[in-house]
Amino acid sequence: MLSRVADSIYWMARYVERAENFSRLLLSTQDLMLDAGIAGVEESQFWQPILATTGDDEAYYKLYSEVTGEDVTDFLALRADNPNSILNCIRAARENARTVRDQISNDIWECLNGLRLFAESDEGHGLHRTQSASFYERVLSRSYEFQGIADSTTPRGEIWHFLRLGTCLERADKMSRLLDTCSNLSLEMPPHPEARPLRWVALLRSCSARHSFQVYNGKPDPKKIIEFLLLDETLPRSVASCISEVHSALVALCGTGVGDQMSDPVRHAGRLHADLVYATVDEVLDVGLHEFIDDLQGRLNQIGDSIFKTFVLNIAELPDLDVTEPEDTPAIPLGAHHAEDFNNAQVQQQQQQ
Repeated sequence: MLSRVADSIYWMARYVERAENFSRLLLSTQDLMLDAGIAGVEESQFWQPILATTGDDEAYYKLYSEVTGEDVTDFLALRADNPNSILNCIRAARENARTVRDQISNDIWECLNGLRLFAESDEGHGLHRTQSASFYERVLSRSYEFQGIADSTTPRGEIWHFLRLGTCLERADKMSRLLDTCSNLSLEMPPHPEARPLRWVALLRSCSARHSFQVYNGKPDPKKIIEFLLLDETLPRSVASCISEVHSALVALCGTGVGDQMSDPVRHAGRLHADLVYATVDEVLDVGLHEFIDDLQGRLNQIGDSIFKTFVLNIAELPDLDVTEPEDTPAIPLGAHHAEDFNNAQVQQQQQQ
């Protein structure tokens, strides 16, 4: 497989997952406002954590003077000048799919192309203005469709492993950010005056985990919620479950190796997986949830960087391999957000020169 093909498949999956997570986040926040009511409560208290979760505070304040629900949803959903908006994530996923059109099934292509047409259409923009919840649910359903089609039409080879790498690494990143928004909340429950049960329930809703949590844990205890979303490998969206899949995909791509023969991505993912498997929620809280997630974010970025260096940068060591990009291939991925996007853009530009 060419490195550019692997890179496009990896980012195609990441962008679909990112669009899905932003849709979940906006939908669950709207539900939280309906549950809590906004009488006497600053609207920014509901929407400011969203900007903190996405890491787009600075970009937002360049366009808006204050935090309101209407402005935040517009900024994160359909702003063309926000590279991380749902619209641009969908565009980037579709564009990456276009560059590897011959490597993916027709059904995957039609799913992403249809989603892009909807997001750019007057119907999509009108639906977001009048019934934003229906817009987010449409994005969610198309993301589920993408996952199901990929699962049922992709051979379990290199393409499949890069799909899972992109999906699970992005999912782990967003789950950790969601948890971090609750790191300053009290772990006490009613009738404690500092209790915030609705925020914890909204956290479960944002990752479609409320029902599964209630089945196994009953009442929404904050400590158990943190353990469930961070460390429970039985939940497909938990950080531990995602890192387990990332490690398995990397082992399939790189092999296990021993000592110096072990690849950096396998080593970094394996260490993080082991730390999560053997961690307890009490140990996490002793360190501090915010501090633990800060470290986790750094390690997730380290895995992403090592994936880029191993599967994309190493192309420079293969002088006999023709990797010239087609002239119509964009030099910079749409919606670039992470350091890997920037590095990838540099490599692609060098290849085109």
